[in-house]
Amino acid sequence: MSPRAAWRLEGLGYHPVYDYAAGKVDWIAAGLPTIRADASERRALDGADRHPPTCHPDELVSEVAARQPGATVVVINERRIVLGRYRAGRASADAPGRIGEVMEPGPATVRAHEPLAALLDRMTRRHVKEIIVSTPEGELLGVVRPPREEP
Repeated sequence: MSPRAAWRLEGLGYHPVYDYAAGKVDWIAAGLPTIRADASERRALDGADRHPPTCHPDELVSEVAARQPGATVVVINERRIVLGRYRAGRASADAPGRIGEVMEPGPATVRAHEPLAALLDRMTRRHVKEIIVSTPEGELLGVVRPPREEP
């Protein structure tokens, strides 16, 4: 089962919910320290903003929009598990609802150990402006954005 699905089920009151995680690949994918044979190759986490704007699903749209005007905000739970993404302009900044009602649930994510150059190339080809980096368990590590081109 997907880690996000497990967290969602727990949030809905289902207990117990289990998630399996183990091994070297999980360690690397979680962005934990390693000694690299080729230290020159940068990974997704190396190019990520480690402190992107975040909010919780129960926050009001108006409050998040006022705090982060024009920004894309990663929606997380109390354990920093990625639940969704709120893009400015998707809902009126003065909408009466909560972020959880207007967020894009289950956004695409990549793992911390993915080669950065290949990721940026793929993002450019697909016209993706940003992608979330998370652990295998769905914990937010950062957001990668392609470098801005000089005019």
